[in-house]
This record gives sequence, C-alpha cells and structure tokens, in this order.
Amino acid sequence: MKRGVKITLIVCLIWVAFVFYMTYARYADNNNPTQPETVSEEELREIGAMIYPEPVAVSAFELQDHHGQPFTEQSFQDNWTLVFFGFTNCPDICPLTMFELTGFYNDLQGSPLRDDTQVIMVSVDPFRDDTAKIAQFMAGYHEDFLGVNGDYGVVSKLASELFIAHGIMPVPAPDGGTPRNFMVDHSGNILIIDPQGRYRGFLEPNIKRDNITQAYEIIRSAL
Repeated sequence: MKRGVKITLIVCLIWVAFVFYMTYARYADNNNPTQPETVSEEELREIGAMIYPEPVAVSAFELQDHHGQPFTEQSFQDNWTLVFFGFTNCPDICPLTMFELTGFYNDLQGSPLRDDTQVIMVSVDPFRDDTAKIAQFMAGYHEDFLGVNGDYGVVSKLASELFIAHGIMPVPAPDGGTPRNFMVDHSGNILIIDPQGRYRGFLEPNIKRDNITQAYEIIRSAL
C-alpha cells in the first residue's frame, strides 16, 4: 500500500472513531439520570417558580414550633425547606396552600427527595395563634409539617428579610369604640430554603401540587 493512501486511511479511521465517541458521549449525557437538569427562567415562571441569581442569607432568629420545641435558623440546616407565612384564621389562601403542599408532600412518597424535605408554616398572627391553636390547625394537614409562632417582632423581621409583605389591620368596632378584631394581610409565596439555610427562590401563590412537584424537582436538580 502506498504511503499516501495509508496516511489517508489512518486519518479517516481516526475521524470515524472521533465522531463515534462524540455521538456516544452526547447520547450518554442525555440519558444519564444524574445529569443536572437545566431550565430557563421563563420555563420556571411558566410553572409558577423563580430562583434568585444569588442566595439570600437568613439572619439568626428564635421562634417555637407547635410541639413546643425551639425553631431557629439552625432548623433549616441539612434539609430543603418550603416555608409559607400564614395564620390559622385565614379564610382562603392559607388552607388552600396547605392543602396543595400536603398533596405535593404525599406525591414525594417513595422519592429520595422526601427524606430531606420539610414544610413549615410561620404564623404572621402570633397574637391569636398560640401553640395549641397552631397544633390544631396543622393536624388537618400532614403530621410531618411544622407550625411556627413567636414574638411578632421576630416574625416580622424574618418575613421582611425573606421579602414577605405582611401587616395587621384593625377592624372598626360597630359601636365606634376600641377595635377588638383585626385582619392580617400577607404575601402568599412559598419560599424555598436550601440545606445551608439560604433563601434560594419561591413558588407563586395559588400554585397547584403538580406544578409544586415539577418546580421542586427542577430546582433540586439545578442547585
């Protein structure tokens, strides 16, 4: 075989081997279940979710869960946490959100994501939501969920730090005297805290369980 033909044949074989390798590598990447899933901000928004470009640190705080145990910033460590700010007298968005979160959590049964996922409701009405009342409210959802309350100033600072708008508005008394009741206004976002205790993003109000699950799985694979 002439030298020129031999060199050409060798080059062709090297090229074929290279193409084969690149094709195999691309196929393997596309079929590797551990490969991190990428998704655009627009795709996440379509299912009601958003991730911040940079995580937001959570300052130290001291609250209490409905079992009477301390709940602090350390309670976020080593778990992915979904946090909802609400209150037990809420007539609509709070029970609806807790219902959807319960469905989402049940849907994780059998998934490894379930092992390090916790769901927390922080009361923005600690004046009426004592530990017993929150415990009664949480009993209507999943036994693993925690209801949290504490000093209003501490709750308010934590909510503001996590970009949750909230406020208490007195309801005028019928006789024109001192108001005896009040309404609570608050954002309905579901917040996502990572295992390092950092605020990573949120799910929009009124999101349904299927979209919660889809967004959560994407976020877990991407972060």
